[in-house]
Amino acid sequence: MWISEVKESKEGAEVSFRGIVLRQKDGYRYKVFDRSGEIWIDSEFPLREGGAYEFVGRYKGGVVVVERAEELEEIDVKYFLPFAENPERDERRFWGVVERISDPRLREFVRFVFEPIWDEFKRGVAAKRYHHAYIGGLLEHTATVGEIVVRILPLYADYGINPDLVILGALFHDVGKAWELKTFPKFEYHEKYGKWGHIFIGANLIKEKGREFGLPEETLTDLVHIILAHHGEYGKGSPVSPRIPEALLVHLADNLDAQMNHVLKDESKD
Repeated sequence: MWISEVKESKEGAEVSFRGIVLRQKDGYRYKVFDRSGEIWIDSEFPLREGGAYEFVGRYKGGVVVVERAEELEEIDVKYFLPFAENPERDERRFWGVVERISDPRLREFVRFVFEPIWDEFKRGVAAKRYHHAYIGGLLEHTATVGEIVVRILPLYADYGINPDLVILGALFHDVGKAWELKTFPKFEYHEKYGKWGHIFIGANLIKEKGREFGLPEETLTDLVHIILAHHGEYGKGSPVSPRIPEALLVHLADNLDAQMNHVLKDESKD
């Protein structure tokens, strides 16, 4: 039984479900969750924060009064957390976008940045709740933003826009989220990196890696600007608004995919 189903149980009904303990309150009350939601339980048995349990109890007054709790030796993370539908496809899509960069030196830079952090990046989430809030969501979102700009760029081929710079910006715009958000036991901001935010983390990473790699200073300056400006407005998290057309394209592609994912995922729940 999922926690969402437990919450729909009748008063006094017996319930059985699995959950991970998030935190303890007042000695005997605990908050637990699975991928369907969260609930408070009352347990006379001591429970370990971060532990996964099989609970049996009764639903009373909006909480579960636990009668039996058995800690699970093995945790199937997919039971507790949502995952992207096809991460292997998203990985192919991502590297397919990389191949659309015409300058081989810049393609090499993408690999220089991503290969050491690839495991963390491909497991990352794009947000706690609003869009792509599932394991692999960061990779899925980044690949889609990259594909969007690849499709849009030919429409503006006569305006002097730098296609390679736009694609680089699309691929790097959210790279800081690989550190900003933790994925277990639930999606939440990292104690340290959450205070910095993914825009600062990403811009700083690319600045350092770009200088280590030897990117031309003008290219690096514009790429860092795209990362800093990808939220589009001061009030929405960016410290600077887009000041070059390449930054505006990345911002619009990012916003489009975030909003479409939010709407489409909500519709799929109906």
